[in-house]
Amino acid sequence: MLWKEPTPQPGTAHWTPTGIWPDENQLAMVREHIERERPLLVLLDEAHSRIPMLRQELQAAPCHLLDSLTATGPDRPVDDEVVELQLPFLDWLPDAHRDRAARFLKDSDAALSRTPVALLPPLMTEETHDGLPPSPRFARRVLPNALTAGRLAAAVEHLFVNGPQQCAAAGSTSGAGR
Repeated sequence: MLWKEPTPQPGTAHWTPTGIWPDENQLAMVREHIERERPLLVLLDEAHSRIPMLRQELQAAPCHLLDSLTATGPDRPVDDEVVELQLPFLDWLPDAHRDRAARFLKDSDAALSRTPVALLPPLMTEETHDGLPPSPRFARRVLPNALTAGRLAAAVEHLFVNGPQQCAAAGSTSGAGR
C-alpha cells in the first residue's frame, strides 16, 4: 500500500491510503527492468496475506484504489472498525511470471508443510532450469530475522551470477585472481 503522510495540522493525524505499489511510473520502470532481463528478486513472504485497515482509512481512499482492493470476510459486520483487505496478487507482473510465482508459492507451501522449520534454509528460492528466464526470480524468507539487508543483498548477487566471473588477471600465467 502507498500512504500519504498526514499534514502537521491539528485534527489531521491519520495517514491516508493513496494507491497500491507500483504507481504508473514505478510500473514502467519495473517492466523495463524485466524486459531488459535485469536482476529482480521478488520476495513472496506474505503474498496472500490480508491487510488490516481502519474503516475510516478505507473510506478516505480514492475511488480508483477502492476498485482494486477486495474486502475479505463478507460475513463481517459493516460497522466493524477494522476491515481486512486482499491486494491483487502480483498484478504488476506479466501473466507468465505471475503464473510461475503462483506455482512457486504452491510448491514452497508444500515444502514448508512437510519440513521442520529448523531444517529449512533462511531463504527458499525458485529452482532454475533451461528455458526459465533469468529474471525475475521468486523467493520466500523462511526466517526473516536471519536475513539482514546485507545478507539479502549478498543472496541476490549470488542468485543472479551468470556462471564464473572473469577477473582482469584471468589471462595471466601467474594464476593471480583465481
